[in-house]
Amino acid sequence: MQIFETIGAFILAIGILVLIHESGHFAVAKSMGVKILKFSIGFGPTLISRRWGRDQTEYVIAALPLGGYVKMLGEQEGESVSVEDRKRAFDKLPPGKRFLIALAGPLANLLFAVVAYAGVAWLGIPGLAPIVGLVQDHSLAAQAQLQPGERIAMIDGRRVYTWEDVRMRLLSAAIARTPVTLQTTRGDGARVMIHMLPLQTLTADAVGPDFISKVIGMEPYLPAVIGAVEPHGPAQLAGLRAGDRIVAIDGHRVSGWEGLARYVESHPDKVIQLRYVTAQGLAKAVSLTPQMFLDKTGKPIGRIGIIMAPLPKNLIVLRERGPLEGLIYGVRTTWQMSRMTVEMIMRMVQGFVSPDNISGPLAIAEFAGQSAQAGLAPFLSFLGLISISLGVLNLLPIPILDGGHLVFYAVEMVRGKALPAVVVQKAQQIGIVLLLMLMSFAFYNDIMRLLTP
Repeated sequence: MQIFETIGAFILAIGILVLIHESGHFAVAKSMGVKILKFSIGFGPTLISRRWGRDQTEYVIAALPLGGYVKMLGEQEGESVSVEDRKRAFDKLPPGKRFLIALAGPLANLLFAVVAYAGVAWLGIPGLAPIVGLVQDHSLAAQAQLQPGERIAMIDGRRVYTWEDVRMRLLSAAIARTPVTLQTTRGDGARVMIHMLPLQTLTADAVGPDFISKVIGMEPYLPAVIGAVEPHGPAQLAGLRAGDRIVAIDGHRVSGWEGLARYVESHPDKVIQLRYVTAQGLAKAVSLTPQMFLDKTGKPIGRIGIIMAPLPKNLIVLRERGPLEGLIYGVRTTWQMSRMTVEMIMRMVQGFVSPDNISGPLAIAEFAGQSAQAGLAPFLSFLGLISISLGVLNLLPIPILDGGHLVFYAVEMVRGKALPAVVVQKAQQIGIVLLLMLMSFAFYNDIMRLLTP
């Protein structure tokens, strides 16, 4: 059932974003008097087709929901145009107006992102409190002397409210290769600590999936409280029950669920000793042996058969904003995410950001399903992020994309005449090859993510 929900969320998300993008081209072209022949959401065989309006424009929903297009009169070379429609042909417009039509699609996506993020601000998204739960030995976080239990209050003087805020700020700084200052508190907040993370020293290709845990070396705080025990597993056989809180393992204090899980995974078929406190407040100890399993890479890992309990309310942060503040948040977030996307592309070309960050339709579908199941606000946040990616990527100066057309029209404005048709055709062929290579790499990343734990 979940697979159908994921597919449905993916189709809905892509359909909305393509509709927004193509509507931008459509609206500006119509305002300039261009005759629209066809408006299609999707490619391939037609599912639904209707004709409306004075021009009898054909509106189509096609079978493959991975894009769309607006077909304008006179857009294709050698197209037959009647005398009465000649003034309404796309190719008869001056290059400045064609430039604006090409620009309208990406701009529509960026404007939609503003609205989507404003909606997120008005609704509010429950987020995980920015409390450090695990600090890995010899990591950047350990070198900065971060300790489990510290709550991150500010990064470079700017307030953070959730762990997602922390992740985005650190990711942005890592892409820009700038150091950051963390201001943290402990306990009742009276004690303030300052930590420096020298992100400018990161090696090439350091920014990739799971950047915070793998490179920074820290995890959010998740209480080591058992929510459920699998039948006949080592935990049940040892007497562990839902509601038990693990406090120590082999004499080492357990700072949170992540530390517990990593220790258990690293001790397959080895006896470990747990100290825990029951839901009734009784302190107990037990010895058990994690069962050995092989992960997707063939590495042996340990499992004891427990599932984490739902997070308590004091670890969930919900921040809602008013109408004006929400709109400002939408504009600011869209600008920040757009800038970070451009910086990531540049750093990727330079080799400072891993190309593993490129996602294809499989990953997008997975994220669409997860965000839709989480609620309206997370789904809007997902739509805003993908809309920004679609807008920015379409502005890249690659022939066949909107950005490539913008370059052609800009050159035409400077030269006073269009580029030779053979030059445009060759450039578009190169653009198709580059686009196919990018799509193939994105599919490869998606498949590797599915195969890698």
